[in-house]
Amino acid sequence: MSDNSLMKTLATYDRRWVYLVLFLVVVGPLLRPIGMPISVSPDTKQYYEAINSVEEGDKILFTLNTEFSGYNEIQSGIVATMRVFIEHNTKICVAVGHPEATGIPELVFNQLRSELDANGYVYGEDYVILGYVMPNEASVASMSQDFQGAITQDWLGRSIDDTFLSEIHTWEDWDLIADFTTGLATTYLLNHFALRGTPMTVNCIGVMIASQKPYVDSGVYLAILQSMRGGAELEYLTGHPGPGLTAMDAFTFGHYMLLLFIIAGNIGYYGYTRQQKRGGE
Repeated sequence: MSDNSLMKTLATYDRRWVYLVLFLVVVGPLLRPIGMPISVSPDTKQYYEAINSVEEGDKILFTLNTEFSGYNEIQSGIVATMRVFIEHNTKICVAVGHPEATGIPELVFNQLRSELDANGYVYGEDYVILGYVMPNEASVASMSQDFQGAITQDWLGRSIDDTFLSEIHTWEDWDLIADFTTGLATTYLLNHFALRGTPMTVNCIGVMIASQKPYVDSGVYLAILQSMRGGAELEYLTGHPGPGLTAMDAFTFGHYMLLLFIIAGNIGYYGYTRQQKRGGE
């Protein structure tokens, strides 16, 4: 192939090849994850230090303020954070801020079944799922002021009297709130827990980062985990690759491929198309 023919190919290749190759390089890592190393941001390191500082027996309010659409974006952070809490033998209470998220706790615990079994976790003694108990600010305010008056049973209708939740009365009795959010009840938790002094971390979707970061800078939140990228970084720190690192593999190879096509197109343009235009002048 002559140089002119090569330049012509680079300048005039069918764009459908771009879509096909992009599809292959994105789907490939999703089907067979590689787990490429990634850089870890200071925010993620701070978040990891915050959740890794919990101690055995600490009582954690694990709040899912998300729909399933948002869950897909922050799933990696949810699972990775829960794994850390289980490995530290904490007491975990899962509360939900959207009716669509009532099925998410089971999905999370199913992914961590081996960790639950390895650490001897028993439902009721070590973890409880409350379900959809944060529909509005009034409900969150009630939970912070009089937990026993606001919450009497778990999501299956079982009494919480014989669980570790019998020791929870006000916002002061929680050792940490770990919130995972698309922006639902997070402001309520901020107003009635974090601003009163309950330690709180947040894992939010991308569009919320700018609005939530100031609460970290001011010391109201202990730390923030930023969207799927932050979840992937947390998976990397914990040594447990999951959906976050898998997605980053796909993003990385997809961007590399697009860069190669951009470079090829520019070489073709300057080596063939531009010369053709000059020749016609």
